[in-house]
Amino acid sequence: MEKRPKYALRFALVAIAAGVALFFVFQERTGRDVLRINISRKPTHIAVGQKSRLAAFEEFQEEKSLDAASAATGHEVLRAPINAKWSVSDPQVASISEDGTLTALKPGRVTVQTYWEGFKASTTVDVRKNLPTGVLPRIEGGNSRCVPQDVDLSLSDDRSLHFQLRFDGACENLTIDAPAPDQKLPWKFERKGVRLEIRGASGPIVSGIVSASGGREISFTTWSDGPGAYPLTLAGKTVLLVGDSMAEGLGWTMKGKVENAGGRLIVIPWFSSTTSAWAGEGRLKAEIARYNPDIIFIALGSNEIFLSQPELEAPQVRKLVSELGDIPAYWIGPPSWKPDHGIVRVIEDNFIPDRFYNSNDLNVPRRKDGAHPTVEGYATWSDLIWNWYARKV
Repeated sequence: MEKRPKYALRFALVAIAAGVALFFVFQERTGRDVLRINISRKPTHIAVGQKSRLAAFEEFQEEKSLDAASAATGHEVLRAPINAKWSVSDPQVASISEDGTLTALKPGRVTVQTYWEGFKASTTVDVRKNLPTGVLPRIEGGNSRCVPQDVDLSLSDDRSLHFQLRFDGACENLTIDAPAPDQKLPWKFERKGVRLEIRGASGPIVSGIVSASGGREISFTTWSDGPGAYPLTLAGKTVLLVGDSMAEGLGWTMKGKVENAGGRLIVIPWFSSTTSAWAGEGRLKAEIARYNPDIIFIALGSNEIFLSQPELEAPQVRKLVSELGDIPAYWIGPPSWKPDHGIVRVIEDNFIPDRFYNSNDLNVPRRKDGAHPTVEGYATWSDLIWNWYARKV
């Protein structure tokens, strides 16, 4: 009977130790649960010869007990930099070093992948021959608490604009979905006291400012996805449109587009003319000397769609290219009403790369001759051409 207090004391000590252990099991941090890895400040476009430093990070949650407090609030997703490995899908297009420095080597598209502890992430980068900013997107501004990481911008053919600016840290991402205004730039949008201003566009390369409370500003230049085109600025520029009878019809509606952009359009149609005629007579060279244009559109090929040997026109196309010099020029292909015999391919292969508008699939009302569009048809055709051109300049 005298030994019972001793055994009771031991039992009490064991019970206390077990209780303390259970308390820490349910209350203390036991590790982290890695959800995924990702890439920050990832470029979407880069010019040949340029470099861009990519960084990888993990997204994780701290593992805690499912007590009443954590069950009510959930687990916060945290970020931390990681020392990941890198690779590229095509080493001839771009290379990447161990520290994540991407070097653009030649035009093309490459997939960049990063690996870490069984996780992987990837991003696709377009390598261009030239870019005015070298690397896109370019983001400047913010503060130590709200560091901007990536920006997405797109404009659809129905003029729906989507914008998202993503941050690293406690700041909420900014997302704006709105119809684009039918007016010249700048375009202004506002959401929850934050203002987005689209200030300028050169083809799909768009720049703007995000203004938040306290006077903070974040400037960006990015590539806009989607088929929609931003307003052009042709202030003080002369646009020359030459070609066969199709040039005359296009001029009816393109005139208003050029003038609305601040420019002047001169239309020189040569009825029933061909590529060989323009090259052989030196007519293009003469019109350039006469008007000194800043931009040239050529609408030729409709009178050659049935040529049996269209490849013979290749030297004539190249001669016209040589007469253009450094003037930005664009060739509008014939709106073939019947399958052509190869002239469209010949023109596209021998003209300036990426400056040929293929009109073969044009589906518009035609006149009684079946070839020339109606007034409404020309309007539709010029709208398509103008949107295409706006994404090329």
